Amino acid sequence: MSGMSLLLKLLVTSATAAPAAPASVVRKIDINRDLKGTGYVDLYDMDAKKIAKLPALAQLKGHEINGRWNECLNLSPKVFAAQKELKGWVGQVWLHCLDKAQQKKTSSGQEDRVLTAIAKSWDLFDEGPWSQDLWNMWVSQELSYLDAQAKLKNRKIESRIEKLLDNGSKLNREQKSQCYQMLGDFALNSNDYVQAQFLYEEAQSMKDSKYLTEKLEFLAKARNQSAKAAVPVQVEAIGEDGKLEERIRQSLKQNDLIPALKDTISLLNQFPGGRAARRLKDKPLEIYNSISDKMVAEKALVEMSQADASRLLEWAQNLHRKGEWASSLVLAQKAYDKNHQSSSIVSSLWVASRSAHFLGEYDKALDLYNKLIVMANGSDESSEALFRSSLIYYRKQDFTTAAALLERLVQQGKDRYDLNAQYWLVRSLQQFSKDRADKASLALIEKYPFSYYGLRLRAENQNGKLTWPEVTDKNLALADSFYLAGTQKKSWDRFVALSQAGWVSEAQAELSDLPPMKDPTLKVALAEKLSQRGQYFTAIRFVNDALENDPRLRQEKFLKIGYPEVFTSLYKKESDRYGIDVILLRSLTRQESGFNMKAISTSNALGLMQMIPPTAQDTAKRLGMKVEVPEDMFRPEVNIPMGSFYVSQMLGQFSQSVPFALAAYNAGPYRLKKWIEARPEVSSAMTEPGSTPEAEIWVDELPWNETSFYVKAILRNTLLYQTIGKESYTVPPIIWQDLLTKKAK
Repeated sequence: MSGMSLLLKLLVTSATAAPAAPASVVRKIDINRDLKGTGYVDLYDMDAKKIAKLPALAQLKGHEINGRWNECLNLSPKVFAAQKELKGWVGQVWLHCLDKAQQKKTSSGQEDRVLTAIAKSWDLFDEGPWSQDLWNMWVSQELSYLDAQAKLKNRKIESRIEKLLDNGSKLNREQKSQCYQMLGDFALNSNDYVQAQFLYEEAQSMKDSKYLTEKLEFLAKARNQSAKAAVPVQVEAIGEDGKLEERIRQSLKQNDLIPALKDTISLLNQFPGGRAARRLKDKPLEIYNSISDKMVAEKALVEMSQADASRLLEWAQNLHRKGEWASSLVLAQKAYDKNHQSSSIVSSLWVASRSAHFLGEYDKALDLYNKLIVMANGSDESSEALFRSSLIYYRKQDFTTAAALLERLVQQGKDRYDLNAQYWLVRSLQQFSKDRADKASLALIEKYPFSYYGLRLRAENQNGKLTWPEVTDKNLALADSFYLAGTQKKSWDRFVALSQAGWVSEAQAELSDLPPMKDPTLKVALAEKLSQRGQYFTAIRFVNDALENDPRLRQEKFLKIGYPEVFTSLYKKESDRYGIDVILLRSLTRQESGFNMKAISTSNALGLMQMIPPTAQDTAKRLGMKVEVPEDMFRPEVNIPMGSFYVSQMLGQFSQSVPFALAAYNAGPYRLKKWIEARPEVSSAMTEPGSTPEAEIWVDELPWNETSFYVKAILRNTLLYQTIGKESYTVPPIIWQDLLTKKAK
């Protein structure tokens, strides 16, 4: 064959041959194959000797968990280099251990090496679930290091400062100011006064400080210039509002609060758009809040009532949020009376009606609720008015009116009120129509089988015994696979690797990239695998969603996946100490954090039992514990003892009543006590415990919807925990009485 013929044959063959198959864009995950076994190392319950025998990735996390900062620092470079796909997470641990070692003064000058090594992988700051936290940790420590070097006049760091400014969109104003200040110091040290002034002014524009002001004054003097004010002071001519303001100032100086308040209201009414009015708009409320004498406070409210409706409503809302219901009622009613046509009339009625209810002024509350129902028909405020009115009528034993209002509310079909409205409709109907009550009860149980109210009614219908719903499909087939694409594939791989090494919180973050799963049976199957890997929070969420959307899954074997029995030894120790059943402590934790050890709420509550920092510090002091907040709050062996102690304190303050103690744990004891003290009938429910509807109605009357839901959710958890593993559970007359084995301290 000639060379040309051979060439042509090769060209034809290459043109017709099938191309190499590209890597699959979509990957199928078989959960039974890919999540075989438990695949989980519990580093929180493992001693140091066992951790030392684990792979390096697991060892590193073990060092961090157990506070072995130097060991962590020494191992981090090796793991950081080896774990290409997990570098972002490893970098976070490396920086955390560096920070702790520095605090203990045992880091041996490793700061520059750590910061430089992480900065070489700059892309870690741009993508990945770790990126924002890693950047925040790194830039904080980088600036701290650069500031120390700047004080040593080490100009080699200028390029690092410049790189930070090149990424200015990632810096906050204070961080930018710090960068410009350091560069300004270098310029000043080089006697480049013009450049120094520019840099200091840039720093000052981001965040002013005494240091910058002094530097700029020095430069002005050095250049024989008078320091110039950045903004010329505009002198206002003293008018009537100025005279009033001066008089207010003098009255306050002499502690003449009522004259000061009277003049403030006059100023706000006469000069509503003036500068003085803008300065003093919050002064009346400030004065009122400073008054401790009841009679003086009443006089203050009279003066405040002279303000216009919009200001009255604003003050009423503020006082209502603080639980000052008597004063919020006065001001909200005044706001309503002054302007019936205002767009804010609904808000005025909402504040006034709730305030009257919380004070136990039932007739006044009903009148205001009725106006709200009529004026805002169909609104959320109107729905709340229907519900709260029905509770008042129930208290007044006017069950037919209560039932009529509740039926009206149920017909609205609003999820927020549906369960509660159906429950109190059942209780109202039980007083005058058993057949209708039984029908309504069965409907509620069918729709909300694992709610507190659903469980209560089922037990009542079964002579006090709580049993599992009848299983119609015992051999229900569960889906066992799903598909991933794009970044989801890498997230899944990282989740598996992190889980196997005991990085529970980091693995949980990777799960956020999972695709939406519509099949409830798949959610249950995956939830079981996740629970085996310590991912209780996500497992609970999946089980809740699945059981809500597929009635066939409402079986004990599936529900118990969402009720894990974890941290048993820790709970048992606290149970023995305080006489609080493990089930109650575990039920509270499930509601607080879903057993997420690193949970942080919007109110900055921390860890498993969600301790807020001030409470944590006070509790640690009482227990004689030395803790570092927030870090130690993420340790089960610290958080559970502290949370359990606080539960015992709430029980002690609220007459050993579990429901009231739970409400106090959530809303705060001070706020709850203020609400209880306003109503003798609520106080008696605390001191004379029971589980009748009349004894529990206060839970749905609470001012805080979150707290009302919280109390019932935990009581629901206790019932389910006590029923799991049994054919039936006999509910005691006082549902929570078996949860206290002795008087809590």
